[in-house]
Amino acid sequence: MKDEKPLVSILLPVHNAGAHLFECLKSIKTQSYRNIEILSLDDFSNDDSYKILRDFARKDKRFKVKRNVKRYGIGTTLNRLIKKAKGAFIAFMDDEDIAAKDKIKKQLLFLKENPNVAALGTQCYFLGRNGKRVGKSRFPLENGQIYSSPLHGISMQFETVMINRSLLPKDILKFHTRGNPFIYSDIFLKLLPYGKVANIKNYLHYHRNHPSEYFKDLRKNPVHFMKLWIRSMAFYNYNSPFKTFRSFFTPIVRSA
Repeated sequence: MKDEKPLVSILLPVHNAGAHLFECLKSIKTQSYRNIEILSLDDFSNDDSYKILRDFARKDKRFKVKRNVKRYGIGTTLNRLIKKAKGAFIAFMDDEDIAAKDKIKKQLLFLKENPNVAALGTQCYFLGRNGKRVGKSRFPLENGQIYSSPLHGISMQFETVMINRSLLPKDILKFHTRGNPFIYSDIFLKLLPYGKVANIKNYLHYHRNHPSEYFKDLRKNPVHFMKLWIRSMAFYNYNSPFKTFRSFFTPIVRSA
């Protein structure tokens, strides 16, 4: 039926990604699971990103694209996309990444079989700027392991995540907009009280970033990292079954 709501909304913020955007969009367009909408918001790019988006939208009505009137940043752009999402499940995508053909299908199947899981990531291959593999993830699979250090790039890759909205309060998916380098980890912490988090063992995503970059971010932003931990205790009901302070800060110790 034409009025059927899309089951999965894929959110794609874009900024100056022209070099890799076509490959990214093609990987979304050719997903084996078809009942999707692709919502993309160009954050005032000064390359041909918006033109590439419009070309895809003209050929496939599942693509819905718009452009910010000025540069707002990733947090505001994601918040605007979330407000437009109609799907019962939300998936995220980076504008330079590639999704394996069965990514959405396999994640959706897992979430339907595990209705207590609020957020599901996948394993991913890391690509260098030349497109060659430079590494692969070894993210923990189980909720308990992820819960001890719920950090973007350390225990989950946010761009691989699919979220089951039925488990969450309506307005919980809201990103910080003031230059916080840990906005993805902040979202993970918001989700923890409402359902389990997990990663599947399948490698279903190709991410253009070396894994060591995440440890560099932790070392460069100790103040922001400390604020994240304090906020997790004060506002998000984060109560790790492990030694909370020590386990949460293990990644920054490892990266030193």
